[in-house]
Amino acid sequence: MTDSHDSIKINRRNVLKAIGAGTLAAGGVFGTSGSVTADPSSEHYHNPVGPVGFGDVSIIEDGGTYYAYGTETPNDIIPIAESSDMVEWSYIGAALSQTPGWHPTESDPGCWAPDIRYHDGQYHLYYSLSVWGSDNAGIGLATSDTPDGPFTDQGPVIQSSDLDLTNCIDADTVIVDGQPWMVWGSYEGIYAVQLNDAMDDIVPGTEFHMAGDSIEGPVMLQANGYWYLIYSSGQCCEGYDSTYRLECGRATSFTGPYYNQNGTDLRDLSGSHDGVPILEGNSEFTGPGHNDVFWGPHGDLWCFYHVEATADDETRYMMMDRIEWDDNDWPVIACNGEPSSQAPVPGQPSGCDSGGSSGAISDGTYHIANVNSGKLMEVASAGTADGDNVQQYADTGHACQDWNVTSNGDGTYTLTNVNSGKLLEVASAGTADGDNIQQYADTGHACQDWTIEDAGSGQYRLVNANSGKVAEVASAGTADGDNVQQWADNGGNHQLWTFTSV
Repeated sequence: MTDSHDSIKINRRNVLKAIGAGTLAAGGVFGTSGSVTADPSSEHYHNPVGPVGFGDVSIIEDGGTYYAYGTETPNDIIPIAESSDMVEWSYIGAALSQTPGWHPTESDPGCWAPDIRYHDGQYHLYYSLSVWGSDNAGIGLATSDTPDGPFTDQGPVIQSSDLDLTNCIDADTVIVDGQPWMVWGSYEGIYAVQLNDAMDDIVPGTEFHMAGDSIEGPVMLQANGYWYLIYSSGQCCEGYDSTYRLECGRATSFTGPYYNQNGTDLRDLSGSHDGVPILEGNSEFTGPGHNDVFWGPHGDLWCFYHVEATADDETRYMMMDRIEWDDNDWPVIACNGEPSSQAPVPGQPSGCDSGGSSGAISDGTYHIANVNSGKLMEVASAGTADGDNVQQYADTGHACQDWNVTSNGDGTYTLTNVNSGKLLEVASAGTADGDNIQQYADTGHACQDWTIEDAGSGQYRLVNANSGKVAEVASAGTADGDNVQQWADNGGNHQLWTFTSV
């Protein structure tokens, strides 16, 4: 994806080399056999689903097998992976054996942002061909009889000079009333142009403007009587410094105009993050963006995307999360608009409530860390008895710092210590500021039920269902052993927590 911001001097090849280095560190190398597992169970999967490095992902299904295509890496020109369940992916090869040679001016272009479509008996793989920072870009086509290739390059479909428009990259093809169209754009406007019936050339004079500057990676979705334009905003490709996120607009017809949730015409957008986010990063996943949308086999809708880094690894990874709808038919991704670490597998209930947002946290086992101190919530001295105290402490790797988070189906959760099997509760069902938080066997009382309130940026409040008070570290302490208690919400970071899947 080309970025025309003069103040950003990044070499695309260096970015891709960094991705490759991360791939090696993660223990998987493109061009070798093996698979990337999402740690699936019969009911849930873990993000990232992998494979490592599959940026700008595009998804297709053929005969019950799913195929993912990604931006080139140092080892592959458009890598391909396959899956039988959308969750566990195995690398299978490269779509192209060499970079297409049709670019008119650039001697060493990159091959990015694939878009896969089955058309007229063949698999059409559209790709961007450009050099990082160049406005002289183009979109080409490669075809194959099978989704796993090999693909044969068919040359350019559109180049920037064709329509006197720059940054012709990041294609998404769509069929509108039986007629194929291509939507594209990166940082100098999002545009659409009609394609011929063979989908290998444009129809001049049909192009129109859809959205403004400083955005890229358009993806079209038709649902709920609308056309939705989902796009990426912010800066990609800078690891932990990336600001990528997804935003969207919608229209009642394909040709627009497209408006966002604030009523802004997308053509009036002029800067990064000028729109309304529908997916943005958190403390575990940085820079979610450049997505594809995909209807699963059970009629559920999925967002496949990449993140620029995880909490443990400054490397791109492929992710997936459900798309549901709020009461006004705007998309809600991963229940709360942030990448999930764990979610129900395709075919299972989403866990979101009827309005699209759910319990902010999926059922699973977590480290619960205080935002102010960075210390973990634990049972003191790894105790296993009723009434043993709950405090904060640096990460020791002991199970007394692990908590099973389980939805009660009514918007509340129970938090069970893995070491003791006891539940987090407010002692003696207290309702006063400063009442102690401890562990106890399950009594069925509301003092053992908690609401997990999303505070944004991957942070949450733990609100006791009985008292309405929030769990906090007493006196905003930052030392090992400082007590965890309840208090009225005062907006302090010592009352905020992060959940990291164990």
